[in-house]
Formats: sequence, structure tokens, C-alpha cells
Amino acid sequence: MDPTLIILGDAPAQDLDLVRTTAAEFGMQTKTHAALQPLSIMPGEGPPAGCLSFVSCTRQALLDLFGVMPIGLGQEIPLFQRIDTQEYPGFLADMPVAGCFRSPLSAFECRNIMLAIVRNGSLRQQKRELVGEIKKYRKQKHQLITIGTALSHQNDLGTLLALILAESRDVVSADAGSIYIREKTSPGGAFTNRIRFKISQNDSVDIGRTSREFSVPIDETSVAGFVALHGKPLNIEDVFTLSDTLPYKKSRKEYEDRFEYRVKSMLTVPLTNLSGEVAGVLQLMNKKSDPNSRLHTREDAEACVVPFTLSDEDFVLSIASQAAVSIERVQLYQEIKDIFEGYLRSSIAAIDERDRVTYGHSRRVMGYAMAFADAINREDGGPFAPLHFSEDRKNRFRFAALLHDIGKIGVPEALLAKERRLSEDAMAVIRARAEYIKAVMPRGASAGPFTWNSSADIDADVAFLETVNKAGSIPDETFSRLQAVRGKTYPDSAGTRQPFVTDLEFENLSVRKGNLTQKERERVNSHAQATRRILSRIPWTRELELIPEIASHHHERLDGSGYPDGLTEHQLSFESKALAVLDIYEALVAQDRPYKPKMPPRKAIEILRAEAAAHHLDSAIVEFFVSSGTYRIFLDEQASDGPTPQ
Repeated sequence: MDPTLIILGDAPAQDLDLVRTTAAEFGMQTKTHAALQPLSIMPGEGPPAGCLSFVSCTRQALLDLFGVMPIGLGQEIPLFQRIDTQEYPGFLADMPVAGCFRSPLSAFECRNIMLAIVRNGSLRQQKRELVGEIKKYRKQKHQLITIGTALSHQNDLGTLLALILAESRDVVSADAGSIYIREKTSPGGAFTNRIRFKISQNDSVDIGRTSREFSVPIDETSVAGFVALHGKPLNIEDVFTLSDTLPYKKSRKEYEDRFEYRVKSMLTVPLTNLSGEVAGVLQLMNKKSDPNSRLHTREDAEACVVPFTLSDEDFVLSIASQAAVSIERVQLYQEIKDIFEGYLRSSIAAIDERDRVTYGHSRRVMGYAMAFADAINREDGGPFAPLHFSEDRKNRFRFAALLHDIGKIGVPEALLAKERRLSEDAMAVIRARAEYIKAVMPRGASAGPFTWNSSADIDADVAFLETVNKAGSIPDETFSRLQAVRGKTYPDSAGTRQPFVTDLEFENLSVRKGNLTQKERERVNSHAQATRRILSRIPWTRELELIPEIASHHHERLDGSGYPDGLTEHQLSFESKALAVLDIYEALVAQDRPYKPKMPPRKAIEILRAEAAAHHLDSAIVEFFVSSGTYRIFLDEQASDGPTPQ
């Protein structure tokens, strides 16, 4: 729309015709307006280019005029006032008046006024553009600081890439974009000659189902590969006008076919690390003249898409330089994390190799822990509704569960692998002793140095000891007979009486439950303290520093009867109390162990509830473990186990 010149007051016909004719020559339309009436600006018109006032040239008349005119009249909008005297009125010096004229106007004078108005309009436009550039610069400077701060705080690669792409698109009003990351031969290894499509965003088209990862070679057959190869930005105004001789032209059609999206303008920049190597590619598509518009059709793209400017290119390159460093930092963080986790898993695998009886126990406890935490996060009622496992808290719980038995690395392998009260070698000694007695005992002996009446009696005692050695627990009746067998003696070759069962053998055979003596049990139980000592030497991050305490307290009991520290309910963390439940349950339902058969889930849950009733375990945790179904994650459908425990 042409700029408008406002004529205020009653202009003589001769002056009015001259003003209209001259204004038209300068590309302006004219509009007359009665003095002292508010000037209304119609939608889409914008402020007038200037005003010619034919009102009476008095102080009061002009004050009244400025009172009803738009703000900026006389400053942003030049006002020329007609004067009726030969001398310049002194009061005009205090008013925003651009110039004066006398009536009737001459063509020369009118033309000079129009020139002044046009020049003022040009200056106003330059000022607006300059202010716009300053605002844009300040916004970009602020965005760079904001982006840099955000990038430095992010340690998850997926979240980081999404942030880089979203901020880059926002800065230059790009409708869509994607990021490619250069592949490596191995974690921490050298770069390969391929880049992988990692993430895409699009304001106009839902590309969630079609934006799967894929890789392209670093060569000239694709725009992204071309930029990665040459390490320089590529700014394309309209991909449809690309020459057929360019090797990457066909990649445009492939993109449109893949995502059903019309690509017009495209800005692709390399992500160059501190070593000068291209670590990835940032690609932005379809800069929009109106950031709020959507490109649903080809017609929308033709109407709304404009080329990316050199200023856009420079700014995106500034973001790209920060992004490349941040991406490498996060990748390095992830690689270190993977190496560390690999080391921890290897340590657990080493323990599993030493203790084949409990092989895989720690990994299954970790699985229960993660399922338990996820179930807590899904809970919207009950005692655990206020609890939430953040990613940091989940990682802490995951590592504590995985490493809770790492202290067993210091327990003698013979104890970890002990399957019977006495080893096979020790039982072989008893059998050999029995054969010796049978060989030297006279037939029909009923007294004297021997305490058996026959070889059959000796064989019966040996069979009894074999049974005791394999038993899971020893009732009182069996224990009484064991004591009786212990009291039997025989003469050795020198005639000295020797016990049929030595003190050490009896100590092992008389274990009422399990197969470990008290000393052996204490040695095995020392793994909890060893776990804390080992884990305390690891330089954990602040988010993970509680792992040694959580892991080492999985044998504590709410009433203070546990070990290693004898802590009570209020001294234990939630994770330690939960880990105690998970550890016991996994041990009960796991594969057969020397001291117990594999137990069905229903029976194991009964034991957990009994332990909770005895104030050893947290009853709320036990019930949630059951009601959430966490207890079933490693089990097939238990057809023979009956319905789910209630």
C-alpha cells in the first residue's frame, strides 16, 4: 500500500490540487482530515508518511492539534505548518514542526516538502531495520548464551541432539531439520566414513514413524555427505533449481519420498570438533517468513518459504561449533560410562565364575530392582505414590543391586562353592576309616576296644553320616543320633583309642541348618563389609555416592538383628530395605542350591511375609513387590503354582 500524506484543516483548492498532484508523483496518496478530530488509522494502513497542516498558526491551535493526532506526530511523522505572517513565529521553535510554508504553495516549495517527507520515510525505514538488526543481534547473543549453558548441562545424547536441533530451528525459523552423527569404529575409536541420521524434527509433518536411523556415506551423493566431506556449509535457496550435474541433487527427492514433505530452502552445516574433524552434520530446511505458519502442501511451501540468509548461516555455524564440542563431550561421557559399567559387569561375572551355585544372581536382583522402581513410578495411590525414581536415582539403585555381592570376591572359593557339610574328600576319609575298622575288628566282636557289634553296624553309621551330610536341616532326633555316633571310638595301630568322627568333622556335620559352620558363616557374611570397602574406593559422582551404603546394607533387618552394622528401620534407606526383599526372594526362587531346593513363588512370598511379620523386612515393600507383579518378571507362567498370591 502506498504511503499516505495527511492534509489537516481547510486547504485552499489551488493548494489542495497541487499537493495531490505532487504527492502522486512521489508515490504517495493523500487524505484530508478535519482539524481537532482524532485521526484513526485503518487496519493494515500503518502510520502516515507526513502531514501538511492548514490550521491556524497559533500556539493554542497547534497544542490542540497535537492533542488529537497520533503519538509521534512531528517527530517520527514530519509535520509542515502553514504560516500567515512574513516572519517565522518564535513559539514554533518549541514545537515538533519540521518546516513551514505559505499559501498559496508554489510547485517548487511543494516538491521540496515532498522530498523531505520521502527522505524522512527512508530514514525511518533504515532506523526500523537497524533497530530490528540490533534486536535480532541481542536475541541471538542471548540465545547463544542460553544454548551454550543448556548444552553444557546435558549429558544424554538424545536429549542433547533434540535441544541443538530445536534451538537452531527456532533461531532461523526453520520448519524442519535433522542431525547426522559420524560413526566410529568402536566406542572411543576412530571416525569412519559414514554419518548416521540420528534425529529429525518437523513442525508441519508428523515424521515419527518414518524417521528411523540410517547411515549415508561421506561423499558427494547426498547433501549431508557432501558437507561432511568438504567441511563447509551449503546454503541452497531452492533445491528444485539445482543443476542436474550436481551429484547430491537426487538426495532431495529421496528425502521428499521418505517423509512426504516438500523441501525448498536448505541450510546444511558441518559440526566440527576442536581437532578440526567433522563429527556430524546439522541440516535445516524451509526457512519460513512467518514462524507460525505450517507447510501442509506444496503451495504452502511456495508461498511461505524463503532462503536462509548469510546472517542465518553465520549464526547456525556459531551454534554448530558449540554443538560439536558438546556432542563429543557427551559421547566421551557415555563411552566412559559404558567402560565403567562393563568393568562392573565383568567383576560380577568373575564372582559368578567363582560361585557357580549363585550364577546370575546379581543380574537378576538388578532386574527386579529396575522393575520395582518402574512400578513405583507408575503408582498413583498407596504408600509409595509420593515416591519417584528419577534417572539418577534409578541408576544408583541399579548399580547398588548389581554390586551388592561384590564383596564375595574376598570370600574363599571353597566356602562359596560348598555344597555339603563335608566335602567329598572329607567323606571319603570317613569311609576309609570305616573300612579300616571293619578290617581290624574281630568277627562277632561285642565289646572291648570296638563300639560296634558288626560290620553292618559300621555301614549303617556311615550311611547315616552320608544322609546328614546332604540334609538341608537337622531335627533334634537326628542330632541326638549324630552325637551318639560321635561318641564311638576304635583302636588305631598303636592301640590308642580314636574317635570315629573327629571334632572338626562333627563341627561341620552338626550344623543344624544349611552347610556352613558358625566361623564359615561369619566369613561369608563378611562380604557385606567387603562390599562397602570395595565400593567406597570408587570415585563415584555425587548422584551415585550412596551406592556403597545401599549395597552393603542388603542383609540388615528392621529390628537391628542384621549385619554388618546392626541398623534399625529408621537408619536404613528405602533402597536398602527394598534390596533386602529382592535379594531374599531371588535366592529362594533361583535354581537349586546345595542347602535348599528351588522354591515356587507362592512359598517364597509366604517366607517374605513371615519375615515382615517378624519385623525383619518392610511389610509395605513386600506387599507392593507382590501386588505390582514385580516378583514374576523372571518366571514363566506358573501353571503349577496356582493363582497369583494375594
